[in-house]
Amino acid sequence: MLIRGVGLRGAVAINTITMVGIGPLITIPLVLGNLHGPLSLAGWIAGAVLALCDGLVWAELGSRYPGSGGTYGYLRAVFGPHKAGALLSFLFVWQTILSVPFLLASGYIGFANYAAYLVPQLGTNPTAQKLVAVAVGVVTLLALYRGIKAIAQTGIALACVVLCTLVVVIAASFAHFSAAQAFAFPAGDSFWSGLRAGFGPALIIAMYDYVGYGAANTIGGEVVAPQRTLPRAIVIAIGLVAAAYVALQTGVLGAIRWQTIVPHADGSLPLLGQYVASAVVEQSFGVPAAIVVTLLILITAFASVYGNLLGFSRIPYAAAVDGAFFSAFAHLHVRHRFPDVALLVIGLLALPACFWFSLDDTIAWLTTGIVLIQPIGQLAALAALRLRGERAPFRMALYPLPALVALGGWLLVFASAGTPAIAFGVVSLAGGTALFLIVAHRRRSWPFATARFL
Repeated sequence: MLIRGVGLRGAVAINTITMVGIGPLITIPLVLGNLHGPLSLAGWIAGAVLALCDGLVWAELGSRYPGSGGTYGYLRAVFGPHKAGALLSFLFVWQTILSVPFLLASGYIGFANYAAYLVPQLGTNPTAQKLVAVAVGVVTLLALYRGIKAIAQTGIALACVVLCTLVVVIAASFAHFSAAQAFAFPAGDSFWSGLRAGFGPALIIAMYDYVGYGAANTIGGEVVAPQRTLPRAIVIAIGLVAAAYVALQTGVLGAIRWQTIVPHADGSLPLLGQYVASAVVEQSFGVPAAIVVTLLILITAFASVYGNLLGFSRIPYAAAVDGAFFSAFAHLHVRHRFPDVALLVIGLLALPACFWFSLDDTIAWLTTGIVLIQPIGQLAALAALRLRGERAPFRMALYPLPALVALGGWLLVFASAGTPAIAFGVVSLAGGTALFLIVAHRRRSWPFATARFL
């Protein structure tokens, strides 16, 4: 049996470190490459609105079904473990196994990018950077190979480091802030034309940085008083992180010329764009301060992948316990009672992704791999609950308006990801469906069990 050792502070910390991590510190140049200058703020604000609306969906479902597994448990419970819920929950676990390695790899790559500030040779040696990324993945896996109480305490400490790092970078960016530079539109750009050109791709990147507000939901079986704790942790974490992101982007705009950090035509980042936060701190407080902040950023990067690997490893475990996924994933560590097989499989699959993909490709493929089955699946589950008249301990206000905003936002994100990433999302989902049907046919379970009685 799992141990309930995560309280409100721990849940907020897990959500926060999963959301923040290295994300905004490596993706600011990518957002600016799509929404130029002050228009970039629209991407972060829109991302906050979408995160809050979708977070309310997580909050309501999490209060109604507070066990481990998150989306897997919601889809299975709402749509029936022996009906459509069997297919939908299987697909979610399947897409998690395929997509989460991209998420983890993006954090490992971000760590290696910032390490180049301390070891300049890494900035010109892609192979060495990738080896550093893999090494971080191995360390993360080893750090999580222990009991949940120690992990929760570490999560709180890492959350403090994450927030302190953002505060220092924000303070540095405002030390020599130029409002005229920050809010000046580039020549030839206008508000509406700029939004039309880059809003969708920028929103993908922003949501990559915001996603994680439901991380504590995935370990609901290890959370104290989850019906109250999970909704509060989601709203608090989103509020903290959104304020930090908008302040950070505003400060960077006023501290340095944004044109110097945007990606090149081939998608690669200039050196300044690889470690923009360190450069901002160096400009304001000098090289020693920048070195210290870079070390904090590396800890922050580690915190992000730490929280993500922790949460996502519980999903195939929960499915395997229910008999809905491969039974090996149900194995618990004999002494510390955590899902060791699930942790090892997901952690190891992330390592080769560090070699195969660039940062922007990783974000796009991650997004399309999970959008159709997780956020949209959860929206369908919430609608089904409401139509049945079931009342969760927490209910979002103004329903269905926040749910409709979330639906529209996620559909825009999917449509803006580009043809290769969209193809990955569709093909992987189709492959998972085929695999489910093959297994169901062999087991004579739904939908084939029903057919025998027709």
